[in-house]
Amino acid sequence: VEGTTLAPNGDDQAFVVDAWMTGKFDLDVPKYLVAAASTVEQLGGPLKAKLIVPSAPLTPEDVVGVLKGRGWEAEIVKQADVSALIPTSSDGLMKCVDGRPSDHSAMDGPKALGGVYSIATNRGVTDIEGLKKICEEVKKCGSVPSCHGDEHAHPAPMGCGFFKLWSQSKLEGIPAPQFDSEEGKAAIMEAGGVYECLAGSHEEKVVYINFVEGTTLAPNGDDQAFVVDAWMTGKFDLDVPKYLVAAASTVEQLGGPLKAKLIVPSAPLTPEDVVGVLKGRGWEAEIVEESSVAPLIKTSPQGLMKCVDGRPSDHPAMDGPKA
Repeated sequence: VEGTTLAPNGDDQAFVVDAWMTGKFDLDVPKYLVAAASTVEQLGGPLKAKLIVPSAPLTPEDVVGVLKGRGWEAEIVKQADVSALIPTSSDGLMKCVDGRPSDHSAMDGPKALGGVYSIATNRGVTDIEGLKKICEEVKKCGSVPSCHGDEHAHPAPMGCGFFKLWSQSKLEGIPAPQFDSEEGKAAIMEAGGVYECLAGSHEEKVVYINFVEGTTLAPNGDDQAFVVDAWMTGKFDLDVPKYLVAAASTVEQLGGPLKAKLIVPSAPLTPEDVVGVLKGRGWEAEIVEESSVAPLIKTSPQGLMKCVDGRPSDHPAMDGPKA
């Protein structure tokens, strides 16, 4: 499990081999693990091993199952089939999932529950100073922190339904904030964030749960939808099940549509796909393993990015990529 380890415990000793560091330092993995095994054997250590692997991540299929169990309609759609998907930018607001039109133009940031409040609720942050630190983190990660209100609420920042549920302790397992909506707004703006005002009433027809990293959907006042950019949970190291349950609960409590479309990356082109295309053009084509190609060498920073042309060159730096 990359980036993790076990501390020595004198009362319960164990050899700990963090195998993931072989990748970090580009080591020969079989050689390293054979050396580890041999070392334990020669030292008379225990010939008993437990290999720790990452827990299986929550998949879109898992989310569909959970939502259907809550009475929702839910389906998985491919990135290529959602034409409105756009890349995020560093100027875009990390804004609420709310589908109503905004008075702010920077709609190409990730959509999260209540904007920056999404991170606070997931981490159990309830104080103003903690909120300001989250705003600084969001800026460092390439988004503009934000919160919102609307034209109807009094005070206006209570127009964020997610913050309202949070402040009223209506999100299970999530403690309420120690500040009100106006104090939260002031803190976010003081930390360099933005307050936006949303217009009109809720008319969302669907909830998009987007797993395509670095993309989002801009609000469309004529075709409203809740947009939950689920990929940002990884960027901010959030508890994914907790986050998605909070998202579902929010939509349910606000009377939103119990209909979700989960956007997943389109499948990448595989070597098998390439073989098929080439054969369709009249080529012979086969797949071979790396170990069967003896002349394969590592590239180096000094190597030329040179042409694919197979003729000999007058330059010695042939260990660069061929393009």
